[in-house]
Amino acid sequence: MMGTGGEQPQTQWMLDLMNGKVTINREEEAEKWKQRCIYKVPGFLKELHKEAFIPRVVSLGPFHHGSPHLQPMEQHKRRALLHFLDRSNHPLQVYLTALQAKEQVIRDCYEWPNDLAPLNSTKFLHMMLLDGCFLLELHRVSQTDDETGYAAEDPVFGSKSALFFAHHVTDQDLMMLENQIPVIVLNTLLDPLGTGICTRVNELVLELLGEELEGEVFKGKMGLHTLQIYMMSSLCGKVPEVEEVSDPEPYFKKLPSATELHEAGVKFETSGMSGLMDITFEHGILRLPWIAIHGSTEGFLLNMMAFEQLHVRHSNWVSSYVSLLDDLVDTTMDIALLVSSGILENRMGGDADVAEVFNRITKGMVFSENPHLTGVRTRIIRYCKKRRNRWRAYFVHTYLSDPWTLISLLAAVLLLLLTLLQTQYTVLSYYK
Repeated sequence: MMGTGGEQPQTQWMLDLMNGKVTINREEEAEKWKQRCIYKVPGFLKELHKEAFIPRVVSLGPFHHGSPHLQPMEQHKRRALLHFLDRSNHPLQVYLTALQAKEQVIRDCYEWPNDLAPLNSTKFLHMMLLDGCFLLELHRVSQTDDETGYAAEDPVFGSKSALFFAHHVTDQDLMMLENQIPVIVLNTLLDPLGTGICTRVNELVLELLGEELEGEVFKGKMGLHTLQIYMMSSLCGKVPEVEEVSDPEPYFKKLPSATELHEAGVKFETSGMSGLMDITFEHGILRLPWIAIHGSTEGFLLNMMAFEQLHVRHSNWVSSYVSLLDDLVDTTMDIALLVSSGILENRMGGDADVAEVFNRITKGMVFSENPHLTGVRTRIIRYCKKRRNRWRAYFVHTYLSDPWTLISLLAAVLLLLLTLLQTQYTVLSYYK
């Protein structure tokens, strides 16, 4: 057997180790890591970013199950199950049996912390059933204008449901790393007999979030959970090819701020494609994807970065994008420049609030090089090192940005030419 410190008291575990009862099963250990995809955020990150990882309205999965402030939504989960079964062709036991057959796979998706006692089989399956049916019912009522079976005034599932619940559930709670259930739960509830009828669970999740599937990101494979499906489909976009760069600049060398780049002659434009990796720098033009900054953006990006850093097999697209923006944004002047360029949309009010988001969000995160951005970073740094680019930019910003300044410059040049001509005429007249 393979023992871990969280499975039994440490003293007993040490005794078993001394008696040869604890051994390493490398295959079992590797398989467990391969399945894991829902993580507890480390305590130090929670201290740095208070409330960014705590659901506000509904708990999904075991990590926040039973939290007092989330209890009011439990009654709505039970109502969702009743409506789900009322429309179903199968009794309750069919769904419980189907989930039980995949219980270990579902459990292995979670990084079960030592301070949280694992739920017994009955409680765990009931929790997955209630949480899964809650999401499926939310999706169903959001995708139909016909009769849903709920009263129009229903605060959660009705056609006139309160925006308060809809916003906090779909835009915030479903995007939190600790507040996920594996997509395999939804797939099992949609197809409890395993007939293979359900082939669009990824699309279903995106519809629930109000998104559309972009391209063949999953290539017929089922996603891991809501957060990962959103990241893979809505954020990846068109990923650029990895280019060969001779003697690239060190990754940890900070880029100049947006204002400094502007003073060096760099222009800012929005990218034509979607996706956070659609970042290019050519001929002095830095193209970045458009992003709206609002009250939920900080927590949204933090949860995605936490997933990237804890799920070792995932790419670091979001972290790389945030790291680049953190380099560009130092002051409110940088925010104003990016807003005027159409790259940022400020929905928070003051530019200082937006600047603080990007200067705070990287705390506690570890950033690594993204090969897709190596060329971009290297070209930007080398462009700014060239003096002629800075001189040209200084001339443009100083003399060509204001029409009156340009008129004064032209008048001065004309006066200088006339003075030179007069001097030359005087000298020639003297010698004649």
